[in-house]
Amino acid sequence: MTAESSLEATQWHQVGSVADVSKKRKVVVEVDERQILVVAHEGRFFAFDNICIHRERELSKGVILNGKLVCPGHQWAFALDTGWEAVKEACQPTHEVRVDGDDVFVCVAPNPTSVS
Repeated sequence: MTAESSLEATQWHQVGSVADVSKKRKVVVEVDERQILVVAHEGRFFAFDNICIHRERELSKGVILNGKLVCPGHQWAFALDTGWEAVKEACQPTHEVRVDGDDVFVCVAPNPTSVS
């Protein structure tokens, strides 16, 4: 195993089966004291830091509306694919998600494009 493949292996965390995650719609995994929310929506998977950048509310308690994850605290609405909140011009950190066979995996490191 090369150093690069070893690093990649440590950054990816198994969330669950495609069927299980799809059924639950929202799954929170904790990796190294970081909570990551994985969302199943219209056959696709998205991932965010579970704690909102605004008032530190749990996004897992929010709802999905019009392709956005709406925070239960003050209704900031983050785009599922980018984490962008257009009204406040802020970005919730997102994470890469991949499906390998029947399993869903999330990258522990935030997407560099989603970090403001």
